[in-house]
This record gives sequence, structure tokens and C-alpha cells, in this order.
Amino acid sequence: MKKKIAVRTAIASAVIAPAMVFAGGGTATAVPALTAGATGEVTVTVPAGESWTCFGFDSEFNFKTGAFATGVGKLSGFAKGNATVFCFGNQAPFFFNGSVTVK
Repeated sequence: MKKKIAVRTAIASAVIAPAMVFAGGGTATAVPALTAGATGEVTVTVPAGESWTCFGFDSEFNFKTGAFATGVGKLSGFAKGNATVFCFGNQAPFFFNGSVTVK
């Protein structure tokens, strides 16, 4: 069983890795910074020259999405507590997630 999983992992890596290199065209300088904004808001700060698409949900399962270019973007409408945010970028590492305490 372990050998079967190892083979599948190797095949997936061989297929996905080259696609990621060609899709992004480079390496991200940094991942977005997630901070608490105004009440019910998460601020997404995107590094220069990058773009990220993010979605998040809070403890009440409010679901918010947004696409952000360089600069500061906001996901609004979260309940007070914690929000978990997932972001997908146009350059490697391609994926980032974090948790923010919402006011």
C-alpha cells in the first residue's frame, strides 16, 4: 500500500510541477499579508507585481471571495471571531492560507 501511494505521489509531482512553472512564470516575492480591518473585515495586502484570488469563511460559515492586484484589498461581512482565508496566486508558491481575528 505504501509503495502504491509513493508511486501516485511521484506521478502527480511529475505532472503538476512543470505546469506550475509554466503557469506562473516566476516565483512570488512574498505571500499576501492578512490583517484585521474595520469591523467584520479582513485586509489582504498583495506584494508588488502579483495578483491573488482569495476566499474566506468565519465561524458562522459566512463565505466571502475577492480577487486582488498589487496593493490593499478587503474581504468584508465576517462575523466577529476568527476568519480563515485561502489565497491562490499567479506565481509560485501559488497557495497561501491564514487565520485572522475579526473585530
